[in-house]
Amino acid sequence: MRTFNQEPVGAEGGMVVSPEVERLQRECDALRDEVARLLAEAHDLVSVVKPNLLALYQTKLGAWELKRLRLQCEIARLKRKINLIQASVNRGEPVRELEVEGQLDLEFLDWRTRVAEAVASINEAGRRLDHPMEPGEAEALRKIYRMFVKKLHPDLRPDLTEEERQLWYRVQEAYDRADVEELCALAMVYPDPGEESPNTQAQLAAERSRLREQVTRLLREIATTESLPPFTLRRKLVDSDWVNATRKAIDEECALLESQRDQLKNHAEKALAFAQYGIGFSRN
Repeated sequence: MRTFNQEPVGAEGGMVVSPEVERLQRECDALRDEVARLLAEAHDLVSVVKPNLLALYQTKLGAWELKRLRLQCEIARLKRKINLIQASVNRGEPVRELEVEGQLDLEFLDWRTRVAEAVASINEAGRRLDHPMEPGEAEALRKIYRMFVKKLHPDLRPDLTEEERQLWYRVQEAYDRADVEELCALAMVYPDPGEESPNTQAQLAAERSRLREQVTRLLREIATTESLPPFTLRRKLVDSDWVNATRKAIDEECALLESQRDQLKNHAEKALAFAQYGIGFSRN
């Protein structure tokens, strides 16, 4: 609980708090609320807004980028296949297509993993956006989290006990899972120890300065975060003209890649035919 300087004492023996101290206390309370709000917003950007934007990006452009990635993989594999065939020919060794393909499967495992991860990202994005939180539930989640931020965030409470730190980790995990029930349960069992606040004018002035610096730092961090992808795409992703133009650009790029792939495929077939059967042989 807050305590105040006990000097001077009023006529009835009650504590008298100077107007300046009261003003500083109000300013500090308001600044703590602002710090808590900004801390919650900064966490929200990373744990909620960013995943949602990435999911939206995948639903808008993921299929197009996946097509491009698959073509790039095919092209790289065909180029490597041609090199392997040519290397065997130069060494005078027989070329066995199954062995070549087996080696390519091993060498291009990373590419296959990238394609599989891209497919998984698209599927996960669809599931995430198909089951959004209700506005009321989302607001309740943020409200409870902000309450915990004021009580347990290390930036506001650097003197946390180990038990309180563990509780803070549980709060963060529950918030990241959007588990409102878990947060409510933690709020019910958390014993609020009260708050020891600065109570002299000098202490309050120092606390105000510290809180102001935190507000400035958090605003700067939030601005930096929002200046980077995917936050820079926030407006573009809901702009149908931009989305369609981006899809068209990827389609045009894929058309060029398809042409390159077809040429390389023809080259690889001829190289294999030459290596196995001599010049001029065609398996068709």
